[in-house]
Amino acid sequence: MTRQQIAIRFVLIGLLVGLVGNILFYGKVIGLSFPLFILILVAAALGIYLWAGHSLHLRNLWPLVPILFFAAMVAVHAAPTLTLWNVAAVTVLGLLTLHYLPVTDRHIDADSLGHYLLGALDAVLSALAFGALPEITDSYAEVKTKRPGQSETLGAVLRGLVFALPVLLVFGVLLGSADAVFGDYIRKFFEAISLEGLDDLVGQAVLILVIAWPAIGGLAYGAARRRLSRPPEAGAQAAEADSADADATTETPAPAFRLGIIEASIILGGVDLLFGAFVAVQFAYFFGGRTNISVEGLTYAEYARRGFFELVAVSVLVLGLSLVLDAIIARRHGVFRALVVVMVAFTLVMLVSAAQRMTLYEEVYGLTHLRVYTHIFIVWLGILLGAFLLELFRLRENIFSFSVLLVAIGYLATLNIANVDYLIAAHNTHPESTEVQLDTRYLGTLSVDAVPAIASLYETSQPDTPTYRDIGEWLARQLYSLDELRSGAGATLFSAHLSRERAWARLDAMRDSLPLTRVPPLYREW
Repeated sequence: MTRQQIAIRFVLIGLLVGLVGNILFYGKVIGLSFPLFILILVAAALGIYLWAGHSLHLRNLWPLVPILFFAAMVAVHAAPTLTLWNVAAVTVLGLLTLHYLPVTDRHIDADSLGHYLLGALDAVLSALAFGALPEITDSYAEVKTKRPGQSETLGAVLRGLVFALPVLLVFGVLLGSADAVFGDYIRKFFEAISLEGLDDLVGQAVLILVIAWPAIGGLAYGAARRRLSRPPEAGAQAAEADSADADATTETPAPAFRLGIIEASIILGGVDLLFGAFVAVQFAYFFGGRTNISVEGLTYAEYARRGFFELVAVSVLVLGLSLVLDAIIARRHGVFRALVVVMVAFTLVMLVSAAQRMTLYEEVYGLTHLRVYTHIFIVWLGILLGAFLLELFRLRENIFSFSVLLVAIGYLATLNIANVDYLIAAHNTHPESTEVQLDTRYLGTLSVDAVPAIASLYETSQPDTPTYRDIGEWLARQLYSLDELRSGAGATLFSAHLSRERAWARLDAMRDSLPLTRVPPLYREW
């Protein structure tokens, strides 16, 4: 099979993917359509790879599990920020998988952060941005070379249509004016192909091309096409060259700047002494309980809630400092490793202190998106610090880089499992969760993920109170919006969404108890 014939197949499959994407997305509310589309893309990519004669390397296919999970979460949670992060995670992991899929001598779990970034960038530029261009060019060359008669016929038909349309338009207008019945048929014909209808067709065509372009490039990316079009001798030579390049890349280049063990020990020793003093204060004043604070005018509650973000920033900087010193030190001495272990241990204590400070803050002021995101981030940052210790003792090559990828996946997976908007609403509406008045305005910024918790608060609140009135109006607006989505033209089977369906079922059951409102939520505030 020639190179041009292969290109035609990639173009046809890419256009088919674009057509499927148009069916799933055009004019429809996104829901089940997104995970279905991602599943189709994965199946197409794997199918093309197997069709090209390559065996699947399971070691580079594990990202498909989080890809499908995050894609499914788009049809589960309605929180905009969480949905954006899920789509971003699917995109980034998809680019990495696309890059490593045809590679036999590199593995995702053993590569460096630099190769992750370069691989994703290469997939964006070589596949998604410009990969479709050579496929379309080769397809056109194949059609023009093998079927010149058909190409000339198609050109003649297009030219004839261009010349005939204005002539038919002029005569049609004149004949329509001459006969009322014929003119009515002409009018109905133009209404059928009105500008609005043409816009709709153009919009669908644009969406098909927008989806097909990266699909064509992505399917043709890597060795799936190049190796198929090579002769056996060229393939063997290329494999030897690739192996030689891989061996060369495994050698770690020496850093331009080196640091001796004495200088590194002074830096780490000073940081350890500073951190040790801070940790001692934490045990004396913070972890010890509500003791008297020596700072004038500062209560224990105020003391506990201060410094949370500073401690998180210090922990991140410690990780960066450790990585830099580990990279530029001339020789990894036992003293260096011991000092780093002490610094990481003190940092973990500070992370515990930061988490406890945030807990005390949340008990008074309740949960917000930033507080939940940061609280969960603390846990995964602690795990990443532990992974750095494994890197420090060289238990596995590039284990820290792989841990960064796993921690990022775990962090986002935790946010999805926690269902952030529902968690915030459930915590803030619990009668014993906060010591201050309920912030109904903040609750009004949450998505329909929070409807079950807020509906429970509405049912237990006293009528004729500000809380009852505000929450009732918010729930009524959510019901109005969900009714509009369910009855709109974009509501199809592909728009199915778990959170929206649950929220609508709950609100529909209490429809009669909600205040009447017909004002869309975008034009009404509490």
